[in-house]
Amino acid sequence: MAAASRQKAKITRKVKPPLFRVGRARTGLGLFAVQDIPERKLVIEYTGRRIPTKLAQEIDRRRANKYLFEIDSRWTIDGSVRSNLARYANHSCDPNTEAESNRGRLMYRAIKPIAEGDEITLDYGEEHMELYFGKAGCLCPPCVDIAKKDVAKSATKKKKRKTSKAAAHSRLNVGD
Repeated sequence: MAAASRQKAKITRKVKPPLFRVGRARTGLGLFAVQDIPERKLVIEYTGRRIPTKLAQEIDRRRANKYLFEIDSRWTIDGSVRSNLARYANHSCDPNTEAESNRGRLMYRAIKPIAEGDEITLDYGEEHMELYFGKAGCLCPPCVDIAKKDVAKSATKKKKRKTSKAAAHSRLNVGD
C-alpha cells in the first residue's frame, strides 16, 4: 500500500515550467524570459566541464573560446557544450542578471525584475569586451540606442548649420 502511494506521489509531482527559452536576438541567439522573473530569483546555472584556469588560459589563447567562465584563480567552467543554455545570455551594459558563484557552481541571478519576453542579459566585463569585441565596441541595445541618438543629434546639428549658412548666404545675396 505504501508503494502505491509513493508511485502516485511521483505521478502527481508538478514539473516547474522553464523560466527562459533560446531565441533570435539582435546579436544572434539570446536567452528570453517566458514568464515574469522577480528580482533576486536564480534564473539559470552556467554549466560545463570544470577545468583548471591555467588550462583555460591556454585554450583561450589557441582558439579564443568565448564560453570560458572563470570561477576563481584555480577553476574555470568551459561552457561551450550545447546543453549549457546559460551561454546564450548576451552582454548588456545595463544587465538584468549577474553571475554569482556558490560552492563552485555558477548561477545567474536576476538583479531587477525581468518581464516576460525580455532578453536575459549579463555584463561580460571590460576584459571580455576588449578581447572579443575590440574596436567594434559594445553592440548591446542600450549602447546601440545611445549611438543612434548621438548620430541623430549630430545629423540635426549639421542640418541646422547648413540651413543657417544657407539663410546667411541668401541674406548676403539679397542686395545683388
